[in-house]
Amino acid sequence: MKESNMPRADFITSMILIVVGAAVIWNSLEMPRYQDQGGTFLDSPGIVPMLLGVLLVFLSIVVLIRAIIRKGYNLGWNKASLGAVLKDTRTVRMLVTIAFGLVYGLLLLRWLHFIASTLVFVFVFIMVFEYDLKQPIAAQWKVSVFATVISVATTLAVYFAFTKLFLVNLP
Repeated sequence: MKESNMPRADFITSMILIVVGAAVIWNSLEMPRYQDQGGTFLDSPGIVPMLLGVLLVFLSIVVLIRAIIRKGYNLGWNKASLGAVLKDTRTVRMLVTIAFGLVYGLLLLRWLHFIASTLVFVFVFIMVFEYDLKQPIAAQWKVSVFATVISVATTLAVYFAFTKLFLVNLP
């Protein structure tokens, strides 16, 4: 990305991250607090995500102010520029990643247990981004083995970290 486009990129990104940070704060406050069991607010599992959400919002506001000072609000969008952005492979990869995250968070975790959801998510994510449609299937067996090993290892590591270390019940 050219240096001249950075204020616009910072402006857009900071706005998105402020919304994401606010959502993280909101959802963290909705988590159980264990105060009825003699714990304090600091014992709640939502304290770390909430602090990270606050930090994300604060830093995003700093970036937003810097972008406004550099006139990043002047986006200069037109049909041609939007078309070029949407055709860029980096944009497509970003949008696919966001879509996968939404499907995982809003659908899979509601229908399946955490372990099954995370296994499916990580496996499909790796397959989509690593599989080469131009090569024969037999030549790419390593991709599916890699995806399987990574998805199992990731799922188990996250599951045990949250259930055994942080004592958080996962869906």
